Amino acid sequence: MADNASQSAPAPIVKTDKCIIRAYVPSDAESMAAAANHPEIVQYMRNTFPHPYTLESANYWINLSISASPVVNFGIFTPDGAFVGGIGLIPHQDIEYRTWEVGYWIGKDYWGRGIATSALKAFSAWAFREFSELLRIEAGVFSENTASQRVLERVGYTREGLRRQAICKNGKIIDQATFSLLRDDLRDLQ
Repeated sequence: MADNASQSAPAPIVKTDKCIIRAYVPSDAESMAAAANHPEIVQYMRNTFPHPYTLESANYWINLSISASPVVNFGIFTPDGAFVGGIGLIPHQDIEYRTWEVGYWIGKDYWGRGIATSALKAFSAWAFREFSELLRIEAGVFSENTASQRVLERVGYTREGLRRQAICKNGKIIDQATFSLLRDDLRDLQ
């Protein structure tokens, strides 16, 4: 059993057959830094996701996440407690306050196991239950990140379009695919 599972961890907000999602605790930092510190992960993340991903980076993110109100960023873990990745929401403001953006990442050692799909599906349902004002969850995905696009489609997100030349990562201009899931879509999927 993983070290994190034996410590006093918060109750999961989501449990599936493939993962649990729960609030971070400071003892997650070492496992998080190890899982996140791969160029294959950072290549499709915002520039605020650092590389190299150090213990200091993990501690910063964990402290920021657990001090937020409401808490909207969580760790993804295997059912036995091993750290897998992260998932969270970015609330929009002003006239888009009922639209929030979802983001997620899975450590390279756990790719291809269906964990991202399981986590995103359960987390999206949780978000709609938890935040009554939320009508729409959207995701912007690098056009080259076909794996993440497949995850979104499997969960029931609708591809709405392509934002041409919307991303600049490491000096490279990239298109961004936009996906969304509406509260009504979730009802239809159940």
